[in-house]
Order: sequence, then C-alpha cells, then structure tokens
Amino acid sequence: MKLDEKIYHEYAGWQLENNELLKTIKKDSSNLYSRIKHVFDVIDYLYVKLTEDNNYTEEEDQIFKTGYFYVAHQINEIQHIVKNYYNNDYKLANVKSSEINLLLNTQDFQAEVFNSKLSTNENVEELLKFDQKILSYLNKNKQVPKKVYDELDDLLMKIFDFSEINYLTVNNIFLEIADELNIL
Repeated sequence: MKLDEKIYHEYAGWQLENNELLKTIKKDSSNLYSRIKHVFDVIDYLYVKLTEDNNYTEEEDQIFKTGYFYVAHQINEIQHIVKNYYNNDYKLANVKSSEINLLLNTQDFQAEVFNSKLSTNENVEELLKFDQKILSYLNKNKQVPKKVYDELDDLLMKIFDFSEINYLTVNNIFLEIADELNIL
C-alpha cells in the first residue's frame, strides 16, 4: 500500500515540539495522561511499525491518524486549560486532574452528541451549559463539588440510552486495539 507519510512526519515534529510537555504529563500528571495513555501506546507502536514493516495496512494508517488527531487535540486542550486556569502549573493541574478530566469528558460527550442522531438543540444546549458550569468553577479557582459530577451522570443518562448503546471512550477503544496488537 502506498501511504501519504506526511502525517507521520507531522507527528514526529509534533512530538519534538511538545516533548517537554509530554514528559511532564507522563511523569507528573499521571491522571491527565491516563485519559490518553492507550492512544499514545498504539500510535507510537504504529509509528515504529511503519518504519520497520513493509506490510503496513490501510487500517493501521487510519488507526494511527485517528489516534494522533485525538491525542493532539487532547494535549492542546490540556495546555489551554493549564495555561488559562492554573497559570501553567502542571503540578497543580495534576492535583486538579479530576476537574480537568470532567471538563474534557464533557467535551468528549459533546462531540458524541454532535456526531450522532442524538444531536438535538436541547441536548447540545444542556451539555454546553454544563461545560460553562465547570468553567465557572475553574475561573473562580473553586473546587468542583461532587454533586456536579453526579449532575453529569444524570445528564448523560437523560441524553443517552445506555441500554441500547455501548459507549466506549477513545482511550478504551485504543485499549482494545493495544490488546489486539499485544502491546499491553
């Protein structure tokens, strides 16, 4: 298969550009890193495989691209949050990682709603309001109360019929891929 390797060169450059941040998140911010760990494992494996294996498949190429775009977006969001709400303090961000992950999870669910048959104005509006609620706590440098986490659960139960869908996070999907690739 003939691949357009431009994205792989972009990934290598992106990793160099974000090397310090990635090391910090992997080392100090384990809770922030845990949301993307399996995606990183798979795309790093596939990146190396591309250089060593002439039988790199189109499916592997698609998995790599999906994972890379997701990780790049997540890292960009983490950088934005840490810069704007935690004064670039990644140690504090690690302490507040559950709040950051709550915001990022809410954004993941927003994307799920936007890209599904569940995309009603009401559902979108409720998730956007919830997103703003979390941001208001971050803006005020206040801890997000436990009840807000429960509110997200209630909101998701209202929007999604979990008895009919098996929702998996991107990281969980990549965990399954990592298992299939025997890289766990």
